[in-house]
Amino acid sequence: MNQFDPDEIVLQSTAKLFEYEKLSRQIEECDDLDMLRDMARCWIKLYMKQQETVRNIGLTPMEQPLPKRKDDEG
Repeated sequence: MNQFDPDEIVLQSTAKLFEYEKLSRQIEECDDLDMLRDMARCWIKLYMKQQETVRNIGLTPMEQPLPKRKDDEG
């Protein structure tokens, strides 16, 4: 299995950084291996679904940035 390093992924939004930190701590506290496996599978599938959706609407991530939301800095 490849080594994954979440520190290599840079989040620009302060709101997203706080949300990531909260979820990261919840993962650290989880002792249920089956739940962690299901979470990983869901995140992988969500990422793939996002790729499909972006392709289907004809955008690439850099072509049209999403409008900023009040809770999103960055």
